[in-house]
Amino acid sequence: MPKLGGYKLNKITNAIIQDFYNSLIGEGLKPSSVKKIMETVNGVLKYTQKSKLIYNLPTDIEKQPMNKPKVEFWTKEEIDFYLDKIHDSYLYTQILIEIFTGLRVGELCGIRWYDIDFEDRYLTVNNQVIYDRELKILVFSEILKTDTSHRKITLPKILTDYLKSIKCDALDTDFVVLDREGSMCNPRNLSMNFTKSIHKYRKSIDDLKREGENIPQNYMQLKQITFHALRHTHATLLIFNGENIKVISERLGHKNISTTLDTYTHVMEDMKNSTADLLDNIFRYIPSTT
Repeated sequence: MPKLGGYKLNKITNAIIQDFYNSLIGEGLKPSSVKKIMETVNGVLKYTQKSKLIYNLPTDIEKQPMNKPKVEFWTKEEIDFYLDKIHDSYLYTQILIEIFTGLRVGELCGIRWYDIDFEDRYLTVNNQVIYDRELKILVFSEILKTDTSHRKITLPKILTDYLKSIKCDALDTDFVVLDREGSMCNPRNLSMNFTKSIHKYRKSIDDLKREGENIPQNYMQLKQITFHALRHTHATLLIFNGENIKVISERLGHKNISTTLDTYTHVMEDMKNSTADLLDNIFRYIPSTT
């Protein structure tokens, strides 16, 4: 609605869908937004075809190639530096959990203490916090992005030990991640607070010297990334350290493994250069042919 809502299902042709697609591009929408809209249209029409309401699927059209932007992420050194700098701030718990789990920000805000199994060290993801823009309220929801978003994530001992230490007298039904006032955390506010917290570490050492500012010990210039990039950081750390891509896909709650492969293609491309060195390390010696 309104561009396709006036047509009867059996009157929607490839030409109409092509015009619809072209109009979205012409309006200047982001390629990712157009892709999501077209996926929805395709899903609806596939369902109507399956229900025998239409016989031909009219979504086979010409589309512009999408240049997928590279995902942003931090290195292990950047993570260590940042965590050290925010150790005494309210952001520390949120960021630490995110680094070790790769949750979506809404999922992170939706964790309650009974979702964490300290004995077997895993987290159950079944909820998220979303902001209802119409009602302007936070909503605790059982509806996640996809069916595979409902999942169990194994937790490292370092994280479960930390979480045990801060649980204190919190009830099992209490939220793990809280805002500054101790209430349910707004995902948008958390993302904005994270972005602001990086700003003071954006300057290079040369810039600090030119401006006559004191250079903190072990100072590191950080890349400005979004909160969602911490999810990418979690995934790339696992990829660089040899974790199976299917395990990573399930951990992230992706709909299928192709989503994971598509998202992190450039990361795995970068790893190709180290394959020869890896083989050298595996086969340190081979018998001489002479």
